Amino acid sequence: MNLPISEELRREFDLVSLRREARALRTSRQWSEVQRLEKRCGGARAKEEALYAARYETRVEQARRRLIDQAGSRSRDLKPGWATEDRFSPDATLRQAQRDVHAAHERRMQRITDYEAGALRGLIAKSMRENNLRGVAREDFGRSVDRRSDMERRGGWVRRRGR
Repeated sequence: MNLPISEELRREFDLVSLRREARALRTSRQWSEVQRLEKRCGGARAKEEALYAARYETRVEQARRRLIDQAGSRSRDLKPGWATEDRFSPDATLRQAQRDVHAAHERRMQRITDYEAGALRGLIAKSMRENNLRGVAREDFGRSVDRRSDMERRGGWVRRRGR
């Protein structure tokens, strides 16, 4: 996955800033959800890295065979066989297979990062709603039991003085 460096930096900065916001959550339940998410995504990253290292040669060999099969398959182009040149190069095929395997690994790692960022955004939004609801009932109750007279409570005295 060849993203521009600015896009890679933006995504990384977004994830780091989301992690920082998530560490500032108040309740223990919210904090445990963040910890569970970080542990899950960290485990998924470690597992993917281990699989990439352990199965690299096998994946490259499979990708190389797939490239050879694609090159050997019948083309639907309208070029006669004598007009095309043989472009088969074992070194070039191997390098392309290595690039394909590395790109697939980067896509899997990016999916994990995107999942973590989305889940953190959801947790932060949910916690902000929960934290902002605290005290709302108290404020509403305080307004409903206001003991001032009608004119004071409605601001009538203040309006009449200004006229």
